[in-house]
Amino acid sequence: MTDSNANSLEKPSDLGKSPEAIARRWKLELKLADKRESAWRKKSADIYKLYTPENPAMHSFNILWTNTETLRQSVYNSLPQPDARRRYQDEDPLGKAVAEVMTRSLEFCQDVYDFDSVLKADVLSMLLPGRAVSRIRYIPDIRQIEGKEAVEGEDPEAYEEIEWEQVIAENVQYDDFRILCAAKTWEQVTAEGFRHRFTREDCVEKFGEEIGNKIPLDSADDEDVKSSKDCEDLFKTAEIWEIWNKEDKEVIWICKSYPVPCKIQDDPLRLSGFFPNPKPLYAIENNNTLIPAALYTQYEQQAKELNKISGRISKLIEALKVRGIYDSTLGELSQLMKAADNELIAGSNVTALLDRGGLDNAIWMMPIEMAAKVIGELYIQRDACKQIIYEITGIADIMRSASDPNETFGAQKIKTQWGTQRLQRMQREVQRYIRDLIRLKAEIIAEKFQPETLEQMTLVQLPHQAELDAEKLRLEQMAQQYQMQTQQAQMTGQQPPPPPPELEKLKQPMPISWEAVVEAMRSDATRTYRIDIETDSTLSATQDDDMQGLQQVLKGLADLMNAFGPAVEKGAMDIGMLKELMLVVCRRAKMGTAVEDVISKLKQPPPPKDPEAGKIEAMKALEQFKAELQGKMHQAELAANQQAEQMKAELAAQTEQRKQESQAMQNQHQQTLESQRAGEQARIDAALEQQRMAFDDRLAERDAALKVELEHIKNAGKMDVALVGQETTLASAQISADKPEPANAGV
Repeated sequence: MTDSNANSLEKPSDLGKSPEAIARRWKLELKLADKRESAWRKKSADIYKLYTPENPAMHSFNILWTNTETLRQSVYNSLPQPDARRRYQDEDPLGKAVAEVMTRSLEFCQDVYDFDSVLKADVLSMLLPGRAVSRIRYIPDIRQIEGKEAVEGEDPEAYEEIEWEQVIAENVQYDDFRILCAAKTWEQVTAEGFRHRFTREDCVEKFGEEIGNKIPLDSADDEDVKSSKDCEDLFKTAEIWEIWNKEDKEVIWICKSYPVPCKIQDDPLRLSGFFPNPKPLYAIENNNTLIPAALYTQYEQQAKELNKISGRISKLIEALKVRGIYDSTLGELSQLMKAADNELIAGSNVTALLDRGGLDNAIWMMPIEMAAKVIGELYIQRDACKQIIYEITGIADIMRSASDPNETFGAQKIKTQWGTQRLQRMQREVQRYIRDLIRLKAEIIAEKFQPETLEQMTLVQLPHQAELDAEKLRLEQMAQQYQMQTQQAQMTGQQPPPPPPELEKLKQPMPISWEAVVEAMRSDATRTYRIDIETDSTLSATQDDDMQGLQQVLKGLADLMNAFGPAVEKGAMDIGMLKELMLVVCRRAKMGTAVEDVISKLKQPPPPKDPEAGKIEAMKALEQFKAELQGKMHQAELAANQQAEQMKAELAAQTEQRKQESQAMQNQHQQTLESQRAGEQARIDAALEQQRMAFDDRLAERDAALKVELEHIKNAGKMDVALVGQETTLASAQISADKPEPANAGV
């Protein structure tokens, strides 16, 4: 006999680890999730139709829209601002810098897109279907590195760089989110899914050419497009599920009509809670299930009764008309009912009318008193029905806090406090949800954002570690030089020079660098221990209370100064204690780092002087002043006499000096004239000598040229004589050759 449970599946891993098994497992999970929430999704669709009906029923009372709009403004009406602050109220420069960078980053990321619309959509989703979900997306702007091209087979990310980064929140529609496990509390959730509709281009971009072109597309949603066979394929989309598996820290992309996963990613955001969304925002808390319940279901029967009563009132009012019967022989009565104001109708049969006892007896009106009484009772019943609905939803509390201009401020304040009692849970839940969204943003900023992005985004002025190292090295070299100078002065018996003021920086702690801030942000433990991320109020009434609290804080700081200031001035109390008290108040009141910096710069005032000691010192100073004054007067008299004698001597010396200067000037003038004459004579002599030398040079040149010419002539004559002699010789030889020989020359 075989065990019937031998081949049963007891846990998801029993399906296997193949791509087909993974796809099968998550398709089953999606099917189970659809089954668990099918009734709620159907009800949610009906609620949306009631909220904004395409064809409103006649005489209906849309209490759903009225209640929703009232509650929307009561639970959320003001965009909160992020507030990252030190977790503990003590001195922590690194935590202070990290908190400032984080706060500015969150504020910038919140301002560059419409975060308020996302939160409004979440609140509406909470009030209508009963559950709101928004997810956080990290959007990097990646560009190709200039001068580099990706090589086939290598990681393309090595040739890319991040140009800019952003983190945003995105609302998820109620029917596009699934909890893929049978959990009863959010802490037990191990997987969740988000539905997308991808076109063919989206599939190729997300999953690549090979898989993207194989994914089958569903039919188009629009009926007109379906009827057109030529255009239907252009508008087809594929239903893709993005599944976040917390157990394996991975994201699986599943298409129900594709046999294997489209894509599997390792933990893309590295969040501490893994999921890209906080705990959903529920309208009705239930620790026994995560399947939401719409707020409308709590008063649905009363809403239907309200519509029924409104319909009856409308029908009765429609039937409530002035109608009656009159004698046909009195034709003037028909004209009388149609007559205008102050118009008289002429009667032709007045005698018959008088015989019947007058006009009252000639007309028989239909009774409407009973119908009018019923309508009055229906109005009372409708108001009672609305009051029940208001009690269920908490709107009755809001109505109780309505202000009366004749009431005192204290009475109005009590009403306001009472009017928010029933809504406080929902308000706190909305604040918790927004805080968790902002914390997820902060975690992604800390884990993903580049230091360059944070520096440009926040404009926080912090040095870099390289600058601090260079400055420390410079100060250490300066300290070594000063030490050498001190040793040399001691060896020579001289007084050592005073130390440079900059050396005091070596005794102080090094400033916080950008690298230290980024390292602290990257560390989950350090970031969690050092800073806490909250938000301010989402309600304008609470903000008014905060302003009142701020006034009380300022008054408290002033009281501290008035109470302990005199003791600090007298030296009986150290100013450090007063600064710590003031800083504790500022940190708890979240007044910001700027106020803390100002308080930290307060210095201890100089100690006051003893009044008696001051009198004695004043008398001594007066006597000293008198003695100094007499001494100065005597010195001034001696100086005046000495100055007079000196002036006389200087005058005589000046007179003698002027005589000597005059004689010296005459002698100098005479010497100048003699020098000028001698210089002029020397110039003339030099000019004559220069002319003579030039003449001699020209004469010598002419003699040399004449000699050359004579030599040339002489050589030319010799050449002519030689030429004549040569020609004579040649002529003689020619003559001898031409002379005939004698006949008997051979005898």
